Amino acid sequence: MQIEMNGRPLLTYQNAGRSWVQRALLTLVGAAVLVLAFFFITIALIAGCLLAIGIALRWWWIVRRLRAAQKGAAPLEAEYTVEHDENRKITR
Repeated sequence: MQIEMNGRPLLTYQNAGRSWVQRALLTLVGAAVLVLAFFFITIALIAGCLLAIGIALRWWWIVRRLRAAQKGAAPLEAEYTVEHDENRKITR
């Protein structure tokens, strides 16, 4: 296969030097690389999902503790009356 532009070759493919055994081996190696790439991407996606779940659970746990602490530190709401004791003396 040869593509020419203005008399100069742009793309050349030399198939004459390879036998059918070499082409078959290259095909098998290419297929093996594709299969390994597929498994690598699959494992990387699973690891990414597990990492995202771990970060989400940690975030939920921290927010849960902060909300509980905020609820525990909230001011108490109740009704009360103030009675003034006239017998009590203030000394300085």
